[in-house]
Amino acid sequence: MSDQMHIDSLWKRFLKGDDRAYTELYNLYIDDLFAYGMHFTTNRESVKDCIQEVFISLYKDRSKQRKVNNIKSYLFVSLKNELFDLFKKSVEYYQIETIEPVFQTEYSVEDQFLKNETASNNVARVKKLLQVLSPKQNEVIYYRYVEEMSYDEIGELMHMNNQSVRNLVHRSILKIRELMHNDIFVRF
Repeated sequence: MSDQMHIDSLWKRFLKGDDRAYTELYNLYIDDLFAYGMHFTTNRESVKDCIQEVFISLYKDRSKQRKVNNIKSYLFVSLKNELFDLFKKSVEYYQIETIEPVFQTEYSVEDQFLKNETASNNVARVKKLLQVLSPKQNEVIYYRYVEEMSYDEIGELMHMNNQSVRNLVHRSILKIRELMHNDIFVRF
């Protein structure tokens, strides 16, 4: 049985009232959700609390749940919504210019970009390149290349249409290529 078929089976069992399936879904996604939540805040306890709220709501409303095409994406959206609800209550999480929560750029995108890179100067160079991207560009690159989400899934998370997501990914990559081509970051 493929991983996706197994996950779909877990979801169906959970919807029918199987508590073991619920626990398995929780265990399957808890680490990814925590890592994802930490991109929006460094407050570990807030992220943990929001994850708990997601799973409590999921459990309480299981009879109202529907068929979900991508459970991971569904959980990410749910967590992001919980975090944003929390952020609305506290000004400390907002970026003054945009009044919207900021996706933090301290994540392992570098690891994905650098799988085939061996020199430490290349690691530092990529980190500098990623710092030049806007928070939205960092966020879209994270979803696309680390979480390997589809454009539709990213659009759902970022409240953007498919074409806008594609454009943002494209512009982000062009910006990185331009900086690399101009060799701006060769000397630090």
